[in-house]
Amino acid sequence: MFMKTMVGALMAALAAAGTAAAADCSLAGDAVLGKAVSNQCKTCHVFESDKPSRPTAPNIHDVFGKKAVTRKDFPGYSESMTAASGKGLAWAEDRIFDYLADPKAFLNKFNGSEMKNAMFFHLKDEQKRTQVIAFLKEIKGKPECN
Repeated sequence: MFMKTMVGALMAALAAAGTAAAADCSLAGDAVLGKAVSNQCKTCHVFESDKPSRPTAPNIHDVFGKKAVTRKDFPGYSESMTAASGKGLAWAEDRIFDYLADPKAFLNKFNGSEMKNAMFFHLKDEQKRTQVIAFLKEIKGKPECN
């Protein structure tokens, strides 16, 4: 009887450990590298699903595929970002790729005119931009991935 109880307890513990492991965020390939590259963005942005935006920039944990300017807890969107959102800017792969290279140039082109923009960061390396996009795609909808 003791052995049967111990085996049952061990099986329950293993099942619980398996559930906890399933909740861990596992990233593959470029997404792993993109997570490392995105550390540069954390000066201003948050990548944690359960955290509010910072005063400096919106939380972008679930930004992939969404329309721009959707975070209600970030009141500081620039004039150019707000205008782009009004024109339908959504964060698809190609848009993020071009935006990361030169946000001001991207928004000026998208809006068709120069407007005020607060984003100064540039990620010129195409491979790193691809990696960041892979990371953003993979963490979307996964609160365990921060």
